[in-house]
Amino acid sequence: MRAVALAALAAGGCVSVDDTVGPWRPIETIGGLLAPEVGPVLPAREAPATLRVVSWNLHFGQDAEGLAAAIAGSPELAKADVLVTQEIEWHPGEGGSRASRMAGALGMTWVYAPARIKDTGTHGIAIMSRFPIVSAEIRDLPHFSMPNGESSRIALAATLDIGGTAYRVVDVHLDVRLSAADRIRQLDPAVDTDTLLLGGDFNSVPWSWISGAVPLIGPEAIVGQETPKILDDYMGGIGFASAVDPGTDTLTKLPVRCDDLYATAPIAGGGVLHVDGSDHWPIYMDLSLAARP
Repeated sequence: MRAVALAALAAGGCVSVDDTVGPWRPIETIGGLLAPEVGPVLPAREAPATLRVVSWNLHFGQDAEGLAAAIAGSPELAKADVLVTQEIEWHPGEGGSRASRMAGALGMTWVYAPARIKDTGTHGIAIMSRFPIVSAEIRDLPHFSMPNGESSRIALAATLDIGGTAYRVVDVHLDVRLSAADRIRQLDPAVDTDTLLLGGDFNSVPWSWISGAVPLIGPEAIVGQETPKILDDYMGGIGFASAVDPGTDTLTKLPVRCDDLYATAPIAGGGVLHVDGSDHWPIYMDLSLAARP
């Protein structure tokens, strides 16, 4: 079904792409400046009746302690068992990576995966958890050459021990200036059907792009290219349900749904939380693990 869905979406990408993504790589095999960072092993815990997962693009996460305080101060965010985060960085001289400082302040463990070097530090994504992280892997995603800048994109997968059962959680942050077909092409290597949850910033803006540079909006928009809905249809076709409706706004300054969470377990609730701290709103999903097929 996935091959059929991808072929049906081949409406013509208009930027150059390198699809040589390679396999998933255990984090312990990656060294150098892009070596991932993993936090301490937490004690085992019983599985909750409902697992709350939050995804939040942290807009670089510079004020790690302030973000942790915002989460702890929100009655809904404070219930998070798992956080999948994007746009978080490490820079020397800050007293630890921003992921480690934020997770430490929340009493969570973490795995931080740098996607690229930025200035004298790194920029990447992180998964934070109140449950033990058993293992973690990274996979490169298809690289799209853009006329006005381009970035390396990765997927981060963490296997969590939740009440003695292993659950796989995947975090992604996709490119902005992609057609709907190319966005799914970049996402596809991150999607494993044995995954409990896949979340992140999909940059699923509701318009198309000319040569990865000029957006077609309003009366110029291409009919049938509503990316958030296309993304939901694709994920639904392979067994994942979405946390929020395609028309939901997840940016603070634009009426756009860039972020989402997708799960293979029954969803007990989900939505957007209007908590300050970034240019994105955090979104959440409550999962009924006991009812998972």
